Amino acid sequence: MLADIARRTAGSDRGPSWRYALELGGIAAAYFVVAKLGLELASINPSATPIWPPTGLALASVLLWGYRVCPAVFVAALLANATTAGSIYTASLIALGNTLECLVGGYLTNRWSDGRATFDTPAGVTRFALISLLAATPISATVGVGSLLVAGYADGAHVASIWTTWWLGDLAGAVVIAPVIVLWARNGVRPSGPRELRATAAVVAAAGLVGVIAFSPLIGQSAIKDSLGFLSVVPLLWAALRGRRRDTATVALILAGFAVWGTLLQVGPFARATLNDSFLLLLMFMMSTSVPSLILSADVGVRRQAEERQRLLAAELDHRVKNTLATVQALASLTLRSSESPEAFRKTFEARLQAMANGHNLLARGGWEGASLREIVSEMLAPYADADGERVLASGPNVRLVPAAATTLIMVLHELATNAAKHGALSTAAGRVALDWRSDAGAIEVRWAESAGPPVQPPTRRGFGSTLIEQSIVSSLGGEVRFDFAPDGLVCTMRLPLSDRVALG
Repeated sequence: MLADIARRTAGSDRGPSWRYALELGGIAAAYFVVAKLGLELASINPSATPIWPPTGLALASVLLWGYRVCPAVFVAALLANATTAGSIYTASLIALGNTLECLVGGYLTNRWSDGRATFDTPAGVTRFALISLLAATPISATVGVGSLLVAGYADGAHVASIWTTWWLGDLAGAVVIAPVIVLWARNGVRPSGPRELRATAAVVAAAGLVGVIAFSPLIGQSAIKDSLGFLSVVPLLWAALRGRRRDTATVALILAGFAVWGTLLQVGPFARATLNDSFLLLLMFMMSTSVPSLILSADVGVRRQAEERQRLLAAELDHRVKNTLATVQALASLTLRSSESPEAFRKTFEARLQAMANGHNLLARGGWEGASLREIVSEMLAPYADADGERVLASGPNVRLVPAAATTLIMVLHELATNAAKHGALSTAAGRVALDWRSDAGAIEVRWAESAGPPVQPPTRRGFGSTLIEQSIVSSLGGEVRFDFAPDGLVCTMRLPLSDRVALG
């Protein structure tokens, strides 16, 4: 695992060196500031604090910018601990534990929990919480407390309490701080619209109001105030049921901030005999509200996305069915006008419907995301090819067409092949068809050339096939078509513009 991390770290700095230095400097400065603030709240041991936001900052930095941020984490953690307590040796080991904590947590989240997208699904939030609980934060607590114990800066009788405080402080920092940073960095600061801005402002204001009433020292301590702590559920549920993960994480952070403020002054529902006991109770509150609300918010968001996809799918299905019915109606009308008898109409119409069905099968196999021109040609001309592959020749580059263009070209090739089988080159054993295409000057040129068939005479009237081909290429795709009735065989040249309604990028 460490070898993989080292390899990725070595290859992750593709930007200018000055930009990389600025990123490291910014992360190190932020880490140092919040680390010093957290260490100010240490009571059971100068190096063990129950409030440790740097873990969330470091984990979020790894998820957002990669493992290359680890030097900044190490340097900032070293400076913060060296200027607080212990020795340079214990500070170095503590910094190493902090760095390994974010490395392991980031690596496991990237590998098993969708990386920076881990907060998008309920399973992702759960996996991140478990990774932080069982794999990442125990590393920092074990390395840090172990180094203090060996160096004589921790009392062996209080090792369990120091380790628990360290571990829970790191864990709370991970599950409360990291989601806020990652979700805001991924989604941007700007709201999607005025309505969304008003809704976000309302839920944030509600969180602030509950924080002032239930946790802050602005309102005196009382038995009633202790029970008001349950009001924190209201803004959390409000944000979560809206399905806005970023708002939910922000509300959890705001409530945690007010709770820390009140607990620091021994005011609010978490005040206990000692400050460390108060903070440990606060940590359990922070984690038990943040993680479930994020899971609920992610679940609501996933369900809404599924409903939106279902709505779009229904609209797309309605559109395609209507287009298909319109095409079938046009085929029936034109086929009827060009048929000499009911039996001729039936056979021709059935053949054209089968061509449409083959085209739909081809597109369905590709998930209706388009089809390559090579696949279309192979599908439509396979019934006319011989075992030696000389009767029908096809060549051209790999060009992918959008579904509508693919369907249109399938019908065009069906008409050309059908006419060739009835009257042209494919009606004789010696006849040949060469189909080639190329892409140049912003267009796709498709050339159908028949040879060695019966002598060709220009038609005295326009038939259904030529009418269908011209209407399809010109009207549907905005292209051009030209028929050359050479004595040796028909040559049909089509030019399709490389636009969004024809080819895929």
